[in-house]
Amino acid sequence: MTASTQKPIITERLILRQIQPSDAEAVFAFTSLPSVMRYTSRKPMTEVHQAKTYLSERTSGPGIYNFAVCLKATANTVIGLLGCFSFPEIGYLFSPTYAGKGYATEALLAFTPALFAIMPVEQTFAEAHVDVENVASIKLLERCGWQRWGEVDKGAYTSPQLGLRDSVCYRIAREGHRLEALVTKEEEQAIVPDLQ
Repeated sequence: MTASTQKPIITERLILRQIQPSDAEAVFAFTSLPSVMRYTSRKPMTEVHQAKTYLSERTSGPGIYNFAVCLKATANTVIGLLGCFSFPEIGYLFSPTYAGKGYATEALLAFTPALFAIMPVEQTFAEAHVDVENVASIKLLERCGWQRWGEVDKGAYTSPQLGLRDSVCYRIAREGHRLEALVTKEEEQAIVPDLQ
C-alpha cells in the first residue's frame, strides 16, 4: 500500500489519516515517555529526529498500512499511531494524555475492517502480539473482539526498560471466517505423514 492510495478512516470523533513528516513533534511527545515505550522493543525517544525516522519507516512499502490517529475536531492533533507494518500483524501507540476516553477502542474498531479490505483475501486473520503484563493493551484487544491465540511466547522480545519479555498473540478473523477453523488448517499443516 503506498501512502498516496491510503484513504482516511473517519469515525464519530476521530480521523485516521496518512502519517505526515509534520507529525514528528506530536509523536515525539508520547514516544519519549518511558510509560508509552515500556512494552516495546524500542527505547523512549530522546530527539525529534528519531520520531521523523520512525515515521518515515512506517509510510511506504508492501504490506504497510499505518495511520496517525487524530481528533476529528482538530485533524492535526495526533493522539496515537495505529497500523500494520507487515500483514497480518498490527500495532499501536497512544498518548496517555488522551487515555480513558475510548479513543483507542474507536480507532481499532474502525481500522480492523479497513485493514481486511486491503489485505490479500487469502489472509483470513489479523494479529497483535502483546506483552503478557500490558493489561491495558490486552483489554483494548478484547473489547474490540480480538481473541487470545496460542500459548505464551516466552522470551519473545527484549524491552530496553524491562529486559527479556513474554508475549501473547491475539487474533481476529476476517468477516465470514472463524478463528476456530484456523485451528484445523494449522493442525493439518503441522501433521507430518509417517514414512514407510
